[in-house]
Amino acid sequence: MARGTSTFGVLEELIELRDAGPRELIPELFEKHYIEVWFGLDPRELRTVLEAAPEAELRSHALAGYVLAVLRGDPVSLLDDAKQNGLKTDDAIGRATTSAMVILEARLRGEMQFALSQVDRLRADAPASIAFVDGSLGAASFAGVQAGLTRMLAGDLTGALAEFERVKWTDPPADLVFLIRDAHAKAALIHAVVGDPDLARRELDDAAGLPRTRSWAEPVVDATAQLAEALLEESEAASAFESLLSIPRRDIGEMWPFYVLAVAPFALAGNTGAEQLLTALEAADLPGSASGQGLPGSVIPLARAALAARAGHSALARGGLASADQQLPLTALTAAGIALDTGSPAQALALAIRIAPQTQGLRQLEIWRLSVVHLAHTALDEKVAAETAQHQMTQLSDGLVRFNLAVAGSVGDHIRATLTGEPGPSKRPMQWLTQREAEILAHIAEGLSRREIAERLFVSMNTIKTQASSLYRKLGASSRDALLGEAYDRGLI
Repeated sequence: MARGTSTFGVLEELIELRDAGPRELIPELFEKHYIEVWFGLDPRELRTVLEAAPEAELRSHALAGYVLAVLRGDPVSLLDDAKQNGLKTDDAIGRATTSAMVILEARLRGEMQFALSQVDRLRADAPASIAFVDGSLGAASFAGVQAGLTRMLAGDLTGALAEFERVKWTDPPADLVFLIRDAHAKAALIHAVVGDPDLARRELDDAAGLPRTRSWAEPVVDATAQLAEALLEESEAASAFESLLSIPRRDIGEMWPFYVLAVAPFALAGNTGAEQLLTALEAADLPGSASGQGLPGSVIPLARAALAARAGHSALARGGLASADQQLPLTALTAAGIALDTGSPAQALALAIRIAPQTQGLRQLEIWRLSVVHLAHTALDEKVAAETAQHQMTQLSDGLVRFNLAVAGSVGDHIRATLTGEPGPSKRPMQWLTQREAEILAHIAEGLSRREIAERLFVSMNTIKTQASSLYRKLGASSRDALLGEAYDRGLI
């Protein structure tokens, strides 16, 4: 079916079946045109349509029965059934739509790894769609958006961009063209937060050029675009933050982790309203926030870690990161910054090298990574490697007006200095602690005596005396109180 042909006649047919019958045809017609109906009818009206169908027919049409249960708020889980029994629908479109519902439920539960495992199944089941002929009634576009959204929330942002690019080449019916607009808006949001702001603006322009539909999903797409636009504003920070506040929360929906990522830099800059908003978002217990998986399970701990690092509480920042998804590049880069500021440049460098494949093509994320690489090589006195990383970072940041990620500590200072061309704040050079010196410092902070530390570490008193003397010398302290004060100021405890 070529773009421009409306399929919303099925909505009137369903309403007629509800009002005049035969009502037993409702579940079958709904499942055949699930995507058009789901996005075309107001959820309250869709519930009345499905409630008109005979119970026996709903039992024999699993998807229709599940959607009605969701609309009623009944505790029925398609996800648990799919895990235990697999997908029961035989035809490709039915499997694709059922897979999408399973993935949605997994995302809302915070089960990002299971959701990702189902994305390939969803792509395999979605019928092919090419630019001029589409026999899938929008299923290919819908499946692509769901796959991209899942990768986006799981933290596979490069993979998400690839999914959204594929969606742009599909050709849904005219009344589902908002799916293409949604792909552009979500790609714009990724680039606005971690990628290239120029590409984000192009995506927003492309989204604005597409016709609007009468679907209830249009305001949800608008909210995603508005979130990206707020991050791209070149106005004063206060004005940009007000733009974020103006976006209706109900329309942000599953994009809430990106809302947190957008708010965090304002909180890090000392905006009291942003800090209060972060506290409210944390208390709201939003879907997936307690899972420890993907962005939903990580953005609050990441924001808290950045704020703790800003205050010099590196131990608190490091502890908070334990509840975030360790596979995310954002987690690794935050941990690398803490490692740098607490005397572990080799650890920071290892983290930055490990995530290099995940930051390619994401301009702001790669700038962050290169800053870590530069500072780590500098601390290790590897001048050529440090200069190479700085050169790459300078080239990549050329023309970038604003950095939209919450980065604290020496890495944040270095990024800001590179963007503005001004020298960063001068700091006392740190003499890096060895792992054993860091352990001794932690035990001193616990209040242990040298003898107790020696017993805890299974070494002699003379060994502890030698290592403690080195520790005191590096921190320029002559007493235990002075040592702990200096360690606190430097974020070592």
